Amino acid sequence: MSAPNQTARPDVPRRRLSDDDLRNLRLLGLVAPVLFIALVIATHPFLVDALGHEHGFNVVGAVMVVAAAAFGWGMYRLIGRAHAEVLAREEALAATQARHQLVTERQAAALTERDRIARELHDSLAQVLGVAHLKLQALAVRPEIRGSERVSHEVGELAELCQDGYHDVREAILGLKDSHQPRPALLTHLEGYLQRYTRLSGIPTALDADDTTVALAPEAEVQVIRIVQEALSNVRKHADASRATLVVRTTAKETTFTVTDDGCGFTPQMARHEDGHGFGLGSMRERAEGFGGRLTLASTPGEGTSVTVAVPAAQVLDVEALSA
Repeated sequence: MSAPNQTARPDVPRRRLSDDDLRNLRLLGLVAPVLFIALVIATHPFLVDALGHEHGFNVVGAVMVVAAAAFGWGMYRLIGRAHAEVLAREEALAATQARHQLVTERQAAALTERDRIARELHDSLAQVLGVAHLKLQALAVRPEIRGSERVSHEVGELAELCQDGYHDVREAILGLKDSHQPRPALLTHLEGYLQRYTRLSGIPTALDADDTTVALAPEAEVQVIRIVQEALSNVRKHADASRATLVVRTTAKETTFTVTDDGCGFTPQMARHEDGHGFGLGSMRERAEGFGGRLTLASTPGEGTSVTVAVPAAQVLDVEALSA
Protein backbone atom coordinates (compact mmCIF):
# COMPACT_ATOMS: atom_id res chain seq x y z
CA MET A 1 0.00 0.00 0.00
CA SER A 2 1.48 3.26 -1.04
CA ALA A 3 2.12 6.00 1.43
CA PRO A 4 -0.25 8.96 1.30
CA ASN A 5 0.91 11.92 -0.70
CA GLN A 6 2.28 14.71 1.39
CA THR A 7 2.45 18.26 0.18
CA ALA A 8 6.03 19.42 0.47
CA ARG A 9 6.40 22.63 2.39
CA PRO A 10 8.27 25.23 0.41
CA ASP A 11 11.56 26.29 1.88
CA VAL A 12 11.12 29.73 3.36
CA PRO A 13 14.39 31.69 3.18
CA ARG A 14 15.58 32.64 6.61
CA ARG A 15 15.84 36.34 7.20
CA ARG A 16 19.42 37.45 7.65
CA LEU A 17 20.42 39.05 10.89
CA SER A 18 20.91 42.75 10.48
CA ASP A 19 23.16 45.03 12.51
CA ASP A 20 20.10 46.08 14.54
CA ASP A 21 19.34 42.42 15.27
CA LEU A 22 22.85 41.86 16.57
CA ARG A 23 22.66 45.00 18.69
CA ASN A 24 19.34 43.87 20.20
CA LEU A 25 20.82 40.42 20.81
CA ARG A 26 23.65 41.90 22.86
CA LEU A 27 21.20 44.00 24.87
CA LEU A 28 19.04 40.94 25.49
CA GLY A 29 22.02 38.97 26.77
CA LEU A 30 22.87 41.81 29.14
CA VAL A 31 19.42 42.76 30.42
CA ALA A 32 17.38 39.53 30.40
CA PRO A 33 19.35 37.70 33.18
CA VAL A 34 19.20 40.74 35.46
CA LEU A 35 15.45 41.12 34.96
CA PHE A 36 14.84 37.43 35.51
CA ILE A 37 16.86 37.33 38.76
CA ALA A 38 15.08 40.43 40.00
CA LEU A 39 11.72 38.77 39.21
CA VAL A 40 12.71 35.59 41.08
CA ILE A 41 13.87 37.57 44.12
CA ALA A 42 10.61 39.54 44.11
CA THR A 43 8.37 36.41 43.89
CA HIS A 44 10.43 34.25 46.28
CA PRO A 45 8.67 35.39 49.51
CA PHE A 46 5.24 34.67 48.02
CA LEU A 47 6.30 31.17 46.92
CA VAL A 48 7.73 30.45 50.40
CA ASP A 49 4.48 31.57 52.08
CA ALA A 50 2.37 29.52 49.68
CA LEU A 51 4.45 26.32 49.42
CA GLY A 52 6.60 26.38 52.48
CA HIS A 53 10.25 27.10 52.79
CA GLU A 54 11.59 23.84 51.37
CA HIS A 55 9.14 23.45 48.48
CA GLY A 56 9.34 27.14 47.63
CA PHE A 57 13.12 26.94 47.46
CA ASN A 58 12.95 23.84 45.22
CA VAL A 59 10.46 25.47 42.85
CA VAL A 60 12.58 28.61 42.57
CA GLY A 61 15.69 26.53 41.92
CA ALA A 62 13.96 24.43 39.25
CA VAL A 63 12.59 27.52 37.52
CA MET A 64 16.04 29.13 37.53
CA VAL A 65 17.68 26.00 36.11
CA VAL A 66 15.09 25.62 33.32
CA ALA A 67 15.15 29.33 32.50
CA ALA A 68 18.95 29.43 32.44
CA ALA A 69 19.07 26.34 30.18
CA ALA A 70 16.45 27.80 27.79
CA PHE A 71 18.13 31.19 27.72
CA GLY A 72 21.56 29.62 27.19
CA TRP A 73 20.28 27.40 24.39
CA GLY A 74 18.56 30.34 22.69
CA MET A 75 21.64 32.52 22.95
CA TYR A 76 23.79 29.63 21.68
CA ARG A 77 21.60 29.26 18.59
CA LEU A 78 21.45 32.98 17.89
CA ILE A 79 25.19 33.49 18.38
CA GLY A 80 25.89 30.47 16.18
CA ARG A 81 23.64 31.86 13.46
CA ALA A 82 25.29 35.27 13.71
CA HIS A 83 28.73 33.69 13.48
CA ALA A 84 27.71 31.64 10.44
CA GLU A 85 26.39 34.76 8.71
CA VAL A 86 29.61 36.65 9.47
CA LEU A 87 31.61 33.80 7.93
CA ALA A 88 29.29 33.74 4.91
CA ARG A 89 29.71 37.49 4.43
CA GLU A 90 33.48 37.19 4.69
CA GLU A 91 33.49 34.36 2.14
CA ALA A 92 31.25 36.37 -0.22
CA LEU A 93 33.51 39.41 0.18
CA ALA A 94 36.59 37.29 -0.48
CA ALA A 95 34.96 35.79 -3.59
CA THR A 96 34.02 39.27 -4.85
CA GLN A 97 37.55 40.54 -4.26
CA ALA A 98 38.94 37.48 -6.07
CA ARG A 99 36.67 38.15 -9.06
CA HIS A 100 37.69 41.80 -9.12
CA GLN A 101 41.33 40.77 -8.92
CA LEU A 102 40.85 38.35 -11.80
CA VAL A 103 39.13 41.02 -13.91
CA THR A 104 41.91 43.49 -13.11
CA GLU A 105 44.58 40.95 -14.06
CA ARG A 106 42.79 40.13 -17.32
CA GLN A 107 42.45 43.82 -18.17
CA ALA A 108 46.13 44.39 -17.41
CA ALA A 109 47.05 41.42 -19.59
CA ALA A 110 44.81 42.69 -22.41
CA LEU A 111 46.33 46.17 -22.23
CA THR A 112 49.84 44.73 -22.23
CA GLU A 113 48.98 42.60 -25.26
CA ARG A 114 47.47 45.60 -27.08
CA ASP A 115 50.61 47.59 -26.42
CA ARG A 116 52.75 44.74 -27.72
CA ILE A 117 50.63 44.42 -30.88
CA ALA A 118 50.82 48.19 -31.44
CA ARG A 119 54.62 48.11 -31.20
CA GLU A 120 54.85 45.15 -33.56
CA LEU A 121 52.54 46.80 -36.08
CA HIS A 122 54.60 49.97 -35.94
CA ASP A 123 57.94 48.18 -36.22
CA SER A 124 56.90 45.74 -38.95
CA LEU A 125 53.81 46.27 -41.08
CA ALA A 126 53.70 50.08 -40.87
CA GLN A 127 57.39 50.37 -41.75
CA VAL A 128 57.06 47.90 -44.64
CA LEU A 129 54.04 49.67 -46.10
CA GLY A 130 55.70 53.07 -45.74
CA VAL A 131 58.87 51.92 -47.47
CA ALA A 132 56.89 50.13 -50.19
CA HIS A 133 54.90 53.30 -50.86
CA LEU A 134 58.05 55.39 -51.20
CA LYS A 135 59.72 52.86 -53.49
CA LEU A 136 56.65 52.61 -55.70
CA GLN A 137 56.51 56.40 -55.96
CA ALA A 138 60.16 56.47 -56.94
CA LEU A 139 59.56 53.65 -59.42
CA ALA A 140 56.59 55.44 -61.01
CA VAL A 141 58.77 58.37 -62.21
CA ARG A 142 61.29 56.20 -64.06
CA PRO A 143 61.22 56.66 -67.84
CA GLU A 144 60.75 52.95 -68.58
CA ILE A 145 57.68 52.89 -66.30
CA ARG A 146 56.23 56.18 -67.48
CA GLY A 147 56.64 54.99 -71.06
CA SER A 148 53.99 52.31 -70.54
CA GLU A 149 50.59 53.71 -69.59
CA ARG A 150 49.32 50.34 -68.33
CA VAL A 151 52.35 49.67 -66.15
CA SER A 152 52.42 53.24 -64.87
CA HIS A 153 48.75 52.96 -63.92
CA GLU A 154 49.26 49.67 -62.08
CA VAL A 155 52.29 51.02 -60.19
CA GLY A 156 50.26 54.08 -59.20
CA GLU A 157 47.42 51.87 -57.93
CA LEU A 158 49.90 49.78 -55.91
CA ALA A 159 51.32 52.95 -54.40
CA GLU A 160 47.82 54.10 -53.41
CA LEU A 161 47.05 50.70 -51.88
CA CYS A 162 50.24 50.85 -49.84
CA GLN A 163 49.38 54.36 -48.69
CA ASP A 164 45.84 53.33 -47.71
CA GLY A 165 47.18 50.30 -45.88
CA TYR A 166 49.72 52.47 -44.07
CA HIS A 167 46.98 54.81 -42.89
CA ASP A 168 44.85 51.84 -41.78
CA VAL A 169 47.73 50.46 -39.75
CA ARG A 170 48.44 53.86 -38.22
CA GLU A 171 44.77 54.15 -37.19
CA ALA A 172 44.90 50.66 -35.70
CA ILE A 173 48.03 51.62 -33.73
CA LEU A 174 46.33 54.81 -32.56
CA GLY A 175 43.29 52.83 -31.38
CA LEU A 176 45.43 50.24 -29.57
CA LYS A 177 47.52 52.86 -27.80
CA ASP A 178 44.36 54.84 -27.06
CA SER A 179 42.99 51.80 -25.21
CA HIS A 180 46.22 51.48 -23.24
CA GLN A 181 46.18 54.99 -21.79
CA PRO A 182 44.53 55.90 -18.47
CA ARG A 183 41.02 57.08 -19.22
CA PRO A 184 40.32 60.78 -18.43
CA ALA A 185 36.86 62.33 -18.63
CA LEU A 186 35.00 61.03 -21.67
CA LEU A 187 34.86 64.25 -23.71
CA THR A 188 38.46 65.11 -22.81
CA HIS A 189 39.45 61.67 -24.06
CA LEU A 190 37.46 62.06 -27.28
CA GLU A 191 38.82 65.56 -27.92
CA GLY A 192 42.37 64.27 -27.58
CA TYR A 193 41.59 61.47 -30.02
CA LEU A 194 40.09 63.93 -32.52
CA GLN A 195 43.27 66.01 -32.40
CA ARG A 196 45.44 62.96 -33.10
CA TYR A 197 43.04 61.84 -35.84
CA THR A 198 43.29 65.28 -37.47
CA ARG A 199 47.09 65.08 -37.53
CA LEU A 200 47.02 61.55 -38.93
CA SER A 201 44.28 61.92 -41.56
CA GLY A 202 44.67 65.59 -42.50
CA ILE A 203 40.90 66.06 -42.07
CA PRO A 204 40.08 68.89 -39.60
CA THR A 205 37.82 67.38 -36.94
CA ALA A 206 36.17 69.25 -34.06
CA LEU A 207 34.08 68.46 -30.99
CA ASP A 208 30.72 70.20 -30.44
CA ALA A 209 29.19 69.27 -27.06
CA ASP A 210 26.37 70.91 -25.10
CA ASP A 211 27.46 69.22 -21.84
CA THR A 212 31.19 69.03 -21.15
CA THR A 213 30.70 66.85 -18.06
CA VAL A 214 28.83 63.97 -19.68
CA ALA A 215 29.87 60.57 -18.29
CA LEU A 216 28.78 57.06 -19.26
CA ALA A 217 28.80 53.66 -17.62
CA PRO A 218 32.16 51.91 -18.32
CA GLU A 219 30.85 49.39 -20.89
CA ALA A 220 28.85 52.04 -22.78
CA GLU A 221 31.81 54.44 -22.73
CA VAL A 222 34.17 51.88 -24.27
CA GLN A 223 31.71 50.99 -27.03
CA VAL A 224 30.87 54.63 -27.82
CA ILE A 225 34.58 55.43 -28.22
CA ARG A 226 35.00 52.46 -30.58
CA ILE A 227 31.97 53.51 -32.64
CA VAL A 228 33.30 57.06 -32.96
CA GLN A 229 36.69 55.71 -34.04
CA GLU A 230 35.12 53.42 -36.65
CA ALA A 231 32.92 56.22 -37.98
CA LEU A 232 35.91 58.54 -38.32
CA SER A 233 37.86 55.76 -40.03
CA ASN A 234 35.05 55.56 -42.60
CA VAL A 235 35.27 59.32 -43.11
CA ARG A 236 38.95 59.02 -44.01
CA LYS A 237 38.49 55.98 -46.23
CA HIS A 238 35.27 56.72 -48.08
CA ALA A 239 33.93 60.24 -47.57
CA ASP A 240 36.48 62.40 -49.42
CA ALA A 241 35.55 65.01 -46.80
CA SER A 242 37.22 68.33 -46.02
CA ARG A 243 35.87 68.49 -42.46
CA ALA A 244 34.26 66.29 -39.80
CA THR A 245 32.55 67.03 -36.49
CA LEU A 246 31.64 65.01 -33.42
CA VAL A 247 28.39 66.44 -32.03
CA VAL A 248 27.32 65.44 -28.49
CA ARG A 249 23.81 66.31 -27.30
CA THR A 250 22.18 65.39 -23.98
CA THR A 251 18.46 65.20 -23.16
CA ALA A 252 16.48 63.69 -20.31
CA LYS A 253 15.90 60.59 -22.44
CA GLU A 254 19.31 59.94 -23.98
CA THR A 255 22.73 61.26 -24.97
CA THR A 256 23.69 61.14 -28.64
CA PHE A 257 27.14 61.08 -30.26
CA THR A 258 27.00 62.02 -33.96
CA VAL A 259 29.93 61.94 -36.38
CA THR A 260 29.15 64.16 -39.38
CA ASP A 261 31.17 64.98 -42.48
CA ASP A 262 30.78 67.13 -45.58
CA GLY A 263 31.93 64.39 -47.93
CA CYS A 264 30.48 62.64 -50.95
CA GLY A 265 27.87 60.62 -49.05
CA PHE A 266 26.25 57.48 -50.41
CA THR A 267 22.88 55.89 -51.05
CA PRO A 268 21.05 53.43 -48.75
CA GLN A 269 21.67 50.72 -51.36
CA MET A 270 25.42 51.18 -50.89
CA ALA A 271 25.03 50.95 -47.11
CA ARG A 272 23.25 47.60 -47.45
CA HIS A 273 26.36 46.25 -49.19
CA GLU A 274 28.54 47.35 -46.31
CA ASP A 275 30.87 44.33 -46.51
CA GLY A 276 31.94 45.31 -49.97
CA HIS A 277 32.49 48.94 -49.02
CA GLY A 278 34.01 48.31 -45.62
CA PHE A 279 31.69 50.65 -43.71
CA GLY A 280 31.54 48.28 -40.72
CA LEU A 281 27.98 49.37 -39.94
CA GLY A 282 27.07 45.90 -38.68
CA SER A 283 29.80 45.86 -36.04
CA MET A 284 28.98 49.42 -34.96
CA ARG A 285 25.31 48.52 -34.62
CA GLU A 286 26.17 45.44 -32.56
CA ARG A 287 28.35 47.55 -30.27
CA ALA A 288 25.50 50.00 -29.71
CA GLU A 289 22.88 47.32 -29.10
CA GLY A 290 25.25 45.57 -26.69
CA PHE A 291 24.66 48.25 -24.03
CA GLY A 292 21.06 49.05 -25.00
CA GLY A 293 21.91 51.87 -27.41
CA ARG A 294 20.78 52.60 -30.95
CA LEU A 295 22.77 53.34 -34.12
CA THR A 296 21.32 55.38 -36.98
CA LEU A 297 22.83 56.38 -40.30
CA ALA A 298 21.86 59.30 -42.54
CA SER A 299 23.55 60.01 -45.87
CA THR A 300 22.77 61.71 -49.14
CA PRO A 301 25.04 61.63 -52.20
CA GLY A 302 26.96 64.87 -52.38
CA GLU A 303 25.72 66.11 -48.99
CA GLY A 304 27.78 64.14 -46.51
CA THR A 305 27.05 61.48 -43.91
CA SER A 306 26.13 61.35 -40.24
CA VAL A 307 26.43 58.34 -37.93
CA THR A 308 24.62 58.65 -34.60
CA VAL A 309 24.83 56.41 -31.56
CA ALA A 310 22.15 57.10 -28.94
CA VAL A 311 22.97 56.15 -25.35
CA PRO A 312 19.90 55.65 -23.10
CA ALA A 313 19.68 57.69 -19.90
CA ALA A 314 20.17 54.51 -17.85
CA GLN A 315 23.76 54.35 -19.13
CA VAL A 316 24.48 58.03 -18.40
CA LEU A 317 26.09 58.67 -15.00
CA ASP A 318 25.11 61.47 -12.66
CA VAL A 319 28.36 63.42 -12.40
CA GLU A 320 27.16 65.50 -9.45
CA ALA A 321 26.27 62.36 -7.50
CA LEU A 322 29.64 60.80 -8.28
CA SER A 323 31.54 63.89 -7.12
CA ALA A 324 29.47 64.33 -3.95
